[in-house]
Amino acid sequence: MSLHAATPDDDDERPEGEPARSDQAGNPAPGWLVDLRRSDHRRGFYQSLGNYALVFTDRGSDQLIVSFDNLSSARDEAIGREPWGYGFVANNGWSQLGVMAFTPRWFRDPALFAVLEDMAASGFFRRFRSVTLTGTSMGGYAACAFARLVPGCTVVAFSPQSTLRKDLVPWETRFAAGRKADWSGPYADAAADCAAAGRVFLIHDPLFEPDRQHAARFCHANTVPLPVRHSGHKSALFLRRAGLLSTIMREAVEGGLTAARFHALCREGRKLPWYRRGVIERAYARGRPELAARVIRYMRQRGQAYAAHILRKRHLAMTGMDPFLTRARTP
Repeated sequence: MSLHAATPDDDDERPEGEPARSDQAGNPAPGWLVDLRRSDHRRGFYQSLGNYALVFTDRGSDQLIVSFDNLSSARDEAIGREPWGYGFVANNGWSQLGVMAFTPRWFRDPALFAVLEDMAASGFFRRFRSVTLTGTSMGGYAACAFARLVPGCTVVAFSPQSTLRKDLVPWETRFAAGRKADWSGPYADAAADCAAAGRVFLIHDPLFEPDRQHAARFCHANTVPLPVRHSGHKSALFLRRAGLLSTIMREAVEGGLTAARFHALCREGRKLPWYRRGVIERAYARGRPELAARVIRYMRQRGQAYAAHILRKRHLAMTGMDPFLTRARTP
């Protein structure tokens, strides 16, 4: 079982759990509502805040996952939409507080701040033995920023922004809607706000400059940078396609994930055509077409003939050399 993801849009991916569930009569009810109505637990709530909503599903006091939607989720108007990673969390039997977004404003909302602060003050998070905050991109920012409300928590942030406050990250030119949000209030700098967390796993591509710059702003001792090279801004999707996302999430939640363990797992990702295309692109950028040719030949030898064929045509057009023959093309 894995955290499924839909086809990524222009700047983010939308991870899902199991395929969307609805009742047998065709009612497009979201999975969390079906669970609350039909499971033995039947404890939880949905709280609407206008541009945001909280969905809590109580499955016991052992583990709580606090998930934050990403940008593609915020664009999804489907009535059956579920919180980020809902199916994965449900299948593991963990409780979940899903923070759903209906606007691409990076959770910059005083009403949301107030509700989460009230929950923290009332002891809601202290009910659980362990709390993990997680999300990707926009959701990764939120997981880090709101960690100050749950001291000692674990944060698993995929390709997060540290902030979109212009004076702190003047080099950030992506996410126009988010940069237009009001960044004058609290939780405006996730790199500072996550100081109280127990561990902050920053999963990102250090070769992708914007995400590397954001990750570099996290400098507290609790930060554990976990590189996923050649994934671009799609670290969660990359890990899902490598069959690693569920394992990494589960081990992070249960306390077994370390940098060494992550690096060992990620060796599996090197088998992906996605990864090898990244190596080839970097080879071209460094003026090393012979390395690109070697990788293309290696892909063909390893059974990735179609991907190798596509890359061969590009290599021919760029260099006049056939990587399969390693000699110049006849004029």
